[in-house]
Amino acid sequence: MSRVDAVILCGGAGQRLSGVDKPLQPLAGQLLFERVLLRLAPQVAGLVISANRNAAQYAAYGLAVVDDGRHTGRGPLAGIAAGLEAAGSDRVLIVPGDAPLLPDDLVVRLDEARRRTGAAIACVDDGHGPQPLCCLIERGLRDDLARYLDDGGSTPREWQARHSVVSVRFADWPRWGWSVNTPEEWQDAELRLSDLLTITE
Repeated sequence: MSRVDAVILCGGAGQRLSGVDKPLQPLAGQLLFERVLLRLAPQVAGLVISANRNAAQYAAYGLAVVDDGRHTGRGPLAGIAAGLEAAGSDRVLIVPGDAPLLPDDLVVRLDEARRRTGAAIACVDDGHGPQPLCCLIERGLRDDLARYLDDGGSTPREWQARHSVVSVRFADWPRWGWSVNTPEEWQDAELRLSDLLTITE
């Protein structure tokens, strides 16, 4: 498999969780961001953090941190655009910074589908539909993404639809593992992670 870097999206406003910086909150005894790192680091060659606040806390992990730059306020695509500029590989994995439990074969499965089909983007399907913020993207799309944002676009699915996309089903993976957005989802993820820790101890 060729080199893949990853961009972790930590720029969300956390509006449904009282505005907290979700990745820096403890979940089942560990910062959510650290949970993402532990699952992701063995799968990629390099990591970039997209964050619009608390940059020093993220930088303390020894990783490159970028903000949304001129596209600030345009949603997660702005973070993806900044991350693609900063990444050093031709293919870049995008993941949300609020994913409680990512698969340890995420990169392998996405890259295999990309190579098999020739698609420019391989996107996770969690068994209920696409997770557009969890995908493998050709870095060469960065200029097109910048133009899309400059023209007023801001919707991940709309931008991805401009390109060849292959969906990769991860129906075998728990849906709660991909992201947490509400207090109810947070509580559910915490309970499920605690159960997993109990089983493995």
